[in-house]
Amino acid sequence: MTKTYANHKGLKSALSTPPDEGHEETKDATATGLYLRVYSTGLGVFVHRYKINSVRRVFILPLPEIAKASKESELSAVLAQARAIHAQQRTQIKASIDPAIERDLKAQELVTMPTVAEFAETYINRYAQPKKKTWAEDKRQLDRDVLPAIGSVKLDKVKRSQLISLLDRKQDSGAMVARNRLISLLAKLFAYALERGHIEQNPVNGIKRTKETSKDRALTDDEIRVLWTATDETSNTSPSVRLALRLILVTAQRSSEICQMHESQINGHWWHIPETKNGREQYAYLSDLALSLLEEAKPYSRNGLLLPSTLAEVMESQILSKAMSRIKWPESSLSRPTPHDLRRTCITGLSCLGFGRLVQDKVANHIDSSVGGIYDRNDYAKEKQQALEAWARKLNEIIHGQGNSNSNILAFRQA
Repeated sequence: MTKTYANHKGLKSALSTPPDEGHEETKDATATGLYLRVYSTGLGVFVHRYKINSVRRVFILPLPEIAKASKESELSAVLAQARAIHAQQRTQIKASIDPAIERDLKAQELVTMPTVAEFAETYINRYAQPKKKTWAEDKRQLDRDVLPAIGSVKLDKVKRSQLISLLDRKQDSGAMVARNRLISLLAKLFAYALERGHIEQNPVNGIKRTKETSKDRALTDDEIRVLWTATDETSNTSPSVRLALRLILVTAQRSSEICQMHESQINGHWWHIPETKNGREQYAYLSDLALSLLEEAKPYSRNGLLLPSTLAEVMESQILSKAMSRIKWPESSLSRPTPHDLRRTCITGLSCLGFGRLVQDKVANHIDSSVGGIYDRNDYAKEKQQALEAWARKLNEIIHGQGNSNSNILAFRQA
């Protein structure tokens, strides 16, 4: 018959009769799997025997050794601690967490606190990649903006002042919206570190986001997904309107120019806009994503206009604004986006993807009035192509959770 103990008296009895060699175990009368192990030396320790994932484990509880000479108060105190640890471990086991493995992990963490760069890899592999469609963007942003600045710093040594410094550099470059997106990423990164027990508080807490004015407004990933869903073929919006909104986001061209798009202006991947708002012609690159939208527009084209009004005339750009005002945006939206915000979203996206201000301006057809700009006759076709192809891949990641462009897209060709 297995010996048991119920209180300090039972412990004293077990400790009074140690074995001649090896050890003997006495079972706790109330805590399943908890035992007092008494060695031939007369010393006793508490052990927890349990089974998890078909594996039997014996866990020696991290408590002081006891002996026959221990006071009753000491025995009672250690027994209470043993039962408390045992209860915590039973809760872990029910949640399929092995206390022994958790102990080893914590011991390892105490020995080596990861650097920001090391934990960033953990964040990507264990959190972002399984849970976020846009995890690749998180990795790219960490590699470009965070790790060069604080990658070698131990995770628990990161100061808020260091984070503000790298955010200020982002703001000084004019990327106000990108600064806010970086704050969101850092908040998630350190929240995950807090969850895993590496740090006691999130250093991002208290860092305020910059207010995005109408001139700074760019759509979030959630808003992009909402827009794309609201402009699919099942929506009540006319084909010309919904495709025009998508094309603004994909190409970064002005809504008025999108509305006047003519099939005679399209040549392969290039759209020649003979006259724009600033009085200059523009050669806009059309990614495969843009071309697929034009293919979808073909059945609705009239008199060469690819996106005509219902009267087969040039569509008024105000119609696009009204259509966007009817979209049910997420509750987190700071304000209702406008068609011009779609254009800004594309340019902001190029900034986040690492393309410089010069390429952004060439894509958007902004005038460079500097002396260098006046004499610069480079058409930047290659750079515009690279930028908008990268943006199309990014949109695919956001919308569909993949970076692959459509392999079966029919290239738009002039009829």
